[in-house]
Amino acid sequence: MMYKGILGFMAAFLLATAGLAAPLTAAENRECRKLAAPVSGEARKYSVTADIYEFMAFPDIPCAVYWRNNELCATELSAFQFSAKVFDFGGGGEILMTEAYFVVAAPGEPLPLAFADREEATEFITRSGGGEILDYGQLLDHSFD
Repeated sequence: MMYKGILGFMAAFLLATAGLAAPLTAAENRECRKLAAPVSGEARKYSVTADIYEFMAFPDIPCAVYWRNNELCATELSAFQFSAKVFDFGGGGEILMTEAYFVVAAPGEPLPLAFADREEATEFITRSGGGEILDYGQLLDHSFD
């Protein structure tokens, strides 16, 4: 009889707290993690690197934004601001993340792309048939869900 009471209490507790867990963000649903080495090949166009006391790489821009917004302390945030680099999809090479323009929601591109030049980002949107351009500040507030 005592076991039924304990089981009943546990069931009621689980039902009462089931909706309290926050839903996972898009970055949490994917494999959002720091990498030990830079991303290479085709996936490089989505990646981010930073030097925050040690080299860090992130597989994509939403993951780096998630880490920046949720996982870094104030000192690490400052280092991220001055060292985070993205791949310039328009011209190749790396550019500071704070100086880039980001194309989100472009047809055929599952993740944001970075451009050093706003005009190149605009041309990309025209060629691809859609998307939105965000600057760094807008990117940090953008929901990737």
